[in-house]
Amino acid sequence: MKNNLELLLKFQSIFEEKSWSLIDGYDEKLDRFGLLIDNLAEEEINLLLELTHLYEWMSYNDYHNNLRSLLKQVLVKSLPNKSRLLIFPIIKPTDESEVKSGHVVMKMMESIKPSINGFKGIEIKLLKEFRDLRPERLEMSDNDFLILVDDYIGSGKTLNKTLLELNKNPTVGSKFAIVSMVIQDQAKLLLEENNISHYYSVLLKKGISDNNNSPHLEKKLELMRTIENKIPKVSRYRLGYEKSEALITLMRTPNNTFPIFWKGIITKGGEIDAPFQRY
Repeated sequence: MKNNLELLLKFQSIFEEKSWSLIDGYDEKLDRFGLLIDNLAEEEINLLLELTHLYEWMSYNDYHNNLRSLLKQVLVKSLPNKSRLLIFPIIKPTDESEVKSGHVVMKMMESIKPSINGFKGIEIKLLKEFRDLRPERLEMSDNDFLILVDDYIGSGKTLNKTLLELNKNPTVGSKFAIVSMVIQDQAKLLLEENNISHYYSVLLKKGISDNNNSPHLEKKLELMRTIENKIPKVSRYRLGYEKSEALITLMRTPNNTFPIFWKGIITKGGEIDAPFQRY
């Protein structure tokens, strides 16, 4: 096996190439990669290196700037001759009482909007509960436009649950769009098939399946399963939730990301935190 210092320098090179070394806390992430590779076989480390090359880590500044850019696109393209922008988070009805990333996004959009020139006459209204979408509480006019927001859309299951509730209001019609900083390719295809308007900053493909052909594909998937055997309570998240094979960290790492990046492995010395630990 290659010298671990040599291997760690390869990860450091990726950090520098992607400008991650400019993000606060990068050194802790790099240290965790070092501890991780001490407990992986060379073939496993090579796969981890390959996937880290494809990984997206969005800093807070990038997060803010992407949100601003998306909001401006919505205002320019979807709100000509309209006076009100309604915003609702992409969440499951069962998660309504929790603070999810969609809630953070819509609050940030509300605070960002005054910095965008030319749209002072557009009112923003935040809708926080599913009952706010019901016809008796929301009657959309031609002056209104609604956006469903989140920072990441993976399999599209949560989005579908939000859309099911939205479709109960006949006044919405086509006066809405989906806005997400990051979207997986499979979710984007679903939106296109249903002719739903959408805005995004980053399009993600499956980290292994969309970047490899047989027989390398099957070999790398099996190798990832071997790596994931070192992670406790991982069954729901093998290859990422819903097998999304995502490679992304935003304000938080979505569980659609390969768990080796966000869930610690167990070694003889105990648990080792993952590079982009989720909790």
